[in-house]
Amino acid sequence: MMMSTVNRLEEAFFDYGFLDKLLASVKDGDKLKTCIQCGSCSGSCPAAAGMSVTPRNLWRKIQLGMEEELLTGQSFWQCTSCDLCTLRCPRGIPLASIMTRLREHYTATRGPLEVMNKLGATLSEKKNITGDEPGNRLLWMDNLDLTQGELEELKQRQGGTVLFTGCVSSLFPQVYKIPQSLTNIMLQTNEDFALLGEDEWCCGFPLLGAGMGSDALKENALHNVEAVKRKGGHTVLMTCPTCYYIWKKLYPQLLGSSMDLEVVHYSQYMIKTLYEGKIEFNTEEVKVTYHDPCDLGRKSHVTREPRQLLQSIPGVVLKEMRFHGEQSKCCGGGGNLEMLNPELSLEIAEMRLEEATATGAQYLLTTCQQCKRTLMNAARRKRSRIKVNDLLEFIADRMKRQAGGVRA
Repeated sequence: MMMSTVNRLEEAFFDYGFLDKLLASVKDGDKLKTCIQCGSCSGSCPAAAGMSVTPRNLWRKIQLGMEEELLTGQSFWQCTSCDLCTLRCPRGIPLASIMTRLREHYTATRGPLEVMNKLGATLSEKKNITGDEPGNRLLWMDNLDLTQGELEELKQRQGGTVLFTGCVSSLFPQVYKIPQSLTNIMLQTNEDFALLGEDEWCCGFPLLGAGMGSDALKENALHNVEAVKRKGGHTVLMTCPTCYYIWKKLYPQLLGSSMDLEVVHYSQYMIKTLYEGKIEFNTEEVKVTYHDPCDLGRKSHVTREPRQLLQSIPGVVLKEMRFHGEQSKCCGGGGNLEMLNPELSLEIAEMRLEEATATGAQYLLTTCQQCKRTLMNAARRKRSRIKVNDLLEFIADRMKRQAGGVRA
């Protein structure tokens, strides 16, 4: 009798086939069966303190098939998608991908969270994350030191390299200086480039973070690739690491060989410009530290190029943080966390800011507009004297103005 009751309870709470059903579409997802509950994921997770259930316990609940308890807790919505857990997992389990899959499963079975539903509707209607009209994507150009005629020429021009500005740089005034700086540098060095402007749509990552699946990005991918080709582009130049990661990894999966475009982040693109001596710099000494964005450093393995740029600038002394390169800690700005839990996002940024301050650097530099926003907000709340800049701004500010050049 007692055993029969135990069996009924076990059937009610545990579905031992849940793991296979949940992770069938996740590459190497079945490796979760090998999880030894070491806790390296929970110890590495920047958001663990804000979760009702730690990552380690999430994996155990999946193994046991505790679907109802798993989905009710919703801890997977606090994930920043930083992927540090995956890097440090001794079993090589794709833990960040499993977090994303949990969001997809929740959305498919429970419906989208209200804030994610609103985000999806905004992206569907306006093709950006803020709900702005398409024309507002070019507001950042207003402060360029160009005549109206020069501005119009810049908007209309064709070019082999097309700048994909991204939603954050286009629509958040706090980071307008990033596309302004890149445009100024490109103009001063006579690069062949064009802007997408109103024809640019969101890369689609927020849909992935909202649990809507990678197929939800296909319309955006098709539109953006065709828009670049209409501009005469063969290379897409990114300031946003998330856009770079999505274009580089997911777009080819969604579109196959039809994409046929080179995707580069500006830190990769500008090395040749600096090495060819096209830019002359002021030379006063300054101490800087560099924060690797998760999507650029850990997930795309672009860690060397930003440091090469810094080393090529006279007078710059790089002071590395304890955790840097692919081991860099998250700024708190990824995974749609700022929309879901802004306080936790800011607390994560404050922890990273403490690391930067400990180096004694005058500047905290990064290569991501979202990282700049979160770290700048943390610096303001902590009243830190460290200056938070994108590397593009830093380069532009240290350039000597040349004939025909422009400054933001």
